[in-house]
Amino acid sequence: MSSLSILHLLLLLLALHAPQAKGLPVVTSRTPYSMLMKEIMDDLKKITPSPEGSLNSDEKNFLMKESLLQANLKVFMTFATDTFGNDSKIMKNLKEFQPVLPTATPTEDPIFIENKNLGDFRMKLEEYLVIIRNYLKSKNIWFS
Repeated sequence: MSSLSILHLLLLLLALHAPQAKGLPVVTSRTPYSMLMKEIMDDLKKITPSPEGSLNSDEKNFLMKESLLQANLKVFMTFATDTFGNDSKIMKNLKEFQPVLPTATPTEDPIFIENKNLGDFRMKLEEYLVIIRNYLKSKNIWFS
């Protein structure tokens, strides 16, 4: 028997022995973004002061721009790393959003967080998480 015939026979046997899907959906691992956001919010409440004031319209616009979602995430991740460390839960959870946000090249500067100002960080991150949630829902990426 030639090698080609044996290979063909092996492929046929494997195909017959392979499990069938039977119309069931393939189960994939989903990231529970709502849980990640809740953990971030819980940690923020524990370790940062309640924000004073509110965001102005320019800041909200910077947070809402789809072309700045990834750049803004990097600003929040940098602040979190510098303030809480690379191994903090806030930092780890923020990293989970990187693959699902658009990677458009921003034409503007991202959001600015006042240096060492935890209240400013919390206020802007809370608003940003609402925007990210809405973005993920609009793209059917949101998983509870």
